[in-house]
Amino acid sequence: MRTEFNNLVAVMNRYDLYQVNDEVGQALKMLEDKITELEKRMKCAVNCAKEIQVVTNQFEGSNGEEINLKLSDLEIIERASNDVELALDLNDGMCIEDNWYGLFEEPEVVAPTNSYKAPQDNQVVQEIIAKLKSIDVDGETMEYIIEQVGMTDQMLRQLIMNNPHTDTTDILEEKTNLVNQN
Repeated sequence: MRTEFNNLVAVMNRYDLYQVNDEVGQALKMLEDKITELEKRMKCAVNCAKEIQVVTNQFEGSNGEEINLKLSDLEIIERASNDVELALDLNDGMCIEDNWYGLFEEPEVVAPTNSYKAPQDNQVVQEIIAKLKSIDVDGETMEYIIEQVGMTDQMLRQLIMNNPHTDTTDILEEKTNLVNQN
């Protein structure tokens, strides 16, 4: 799957069909992230199966002799077989959240600004951002959202204060020209 994905990206690059930050680039990044997750989930399943094999291998060659399993052996087999199911269930995030076998990196959560002071809300903020990206929100929709949460003035101020002076003066000049034309 990874090879086919890389071939697709190479073809799209060859024909200049996307830029990294455009909609197609973002969709490809999301697909690449999902492929990476699936590869890691498959490795989790393989590792769980190996744990089962370790326990069952100790009983090979018993030639029909009576075998005594320890309770811990049965627990390992049961846990590992359940873990295979969990690792392959794309709706279950346990293997990722618990970072099975150290395969999953802890996601680096970056606060939107240096003054952002509510880390308990950070996951909610990240979920909102992901939803906005998934619906491909446009400028007008984002403006509507900002208006609905009563943040228009605050956003205007933050954008002006965080952008270079030349950008702000250029936009003001453009606005002034538009007003003067009407």
